Amino acid sequence: MGAAAGLALAVVMWGGYSHHWPWTGISGSTATLWDWLHLLLLPLAFAVLPVWLRADTRVEARAKQRGAGALGVFCLLVILGYTIPWGWTGFRGNTVWDWLQLVALPLAVVLAPHVPELRRRWRPAHTIAALTGLAVFVAIVVGGYVGHWSWTGFTGNTLWNWLNLLFLPLLVPTVVVPALTPRVMGEVIYLDAHGNPIKVEVVEEAPAAPAQTAAPAQLAAPAQTAAPAQTAAPEQAAVTTPADTAT
Repeated sequence: MGAAAGLALAVVMWGGYSHHWPWTGISGSTATLWDWLHLLLLPLAFAVLPVWLRADTRVEARAKQRGAGALGVFCLLVILGYTIPWGWTGFRGNTVWDWLQLVALPLAVVLAPHVPELRRRWRPAHTIAALTGLAVFVAIVVGGYVGHWSWTGFTGNTLWNWLNLLFLPLLVPTVVVPALTPRVMGEVIYLDAHGNPIKVEVVEEAPAAPAQTAAPAQLAAPAQTAAPAQTAAPEQAAVTTPADTAT
């Protein structure tokens, strides 16, 4: 099934790029590498990043090397796409603002379920790296607005544009949802398999401790082992002994 789907995709791409089949909508101007990134970046990030971010999994060194190599090739391709420029890449003319719009949603979708785990694993080194990245980003934003750096694409974007870019994809899953979840879940009614409400009770471990103190009753067992029947055995021996000696 996968091979058939791959073959069909290859035929469609061949017909669109080489023979300009109009029904495909694929051509060198409408389906550049930039357009393919918009199409494939979200499913690719959703398939790869959750495995790498899990605390109970480890990525082999060979896989890390292949990932680092692919990232290096992509960065080189981006640089060449801007400097040569290569039209088929579609990178020429895209600003920092466009790149933020490209990566914001995939990162938000992938990182949102892992925010609590990432917070538990957060270290001072992560704080330093985050503050450094934030400082660089703020410097680029200020340069874009004040210095009119055209390559940033920030000039002309208002607060509403920034809210559309950052609030929904990034701030909602990372800040708003974790802050509101405890309050919202406190009003949730749990149901069993039949749809009946379940009363959630908090189990306290402290009251259960006295029940374990009943063990001293077992300590009295050695006193019970000294049974009177066993102590009477010497008396019987003393009574029977003279009779035996008289005979």
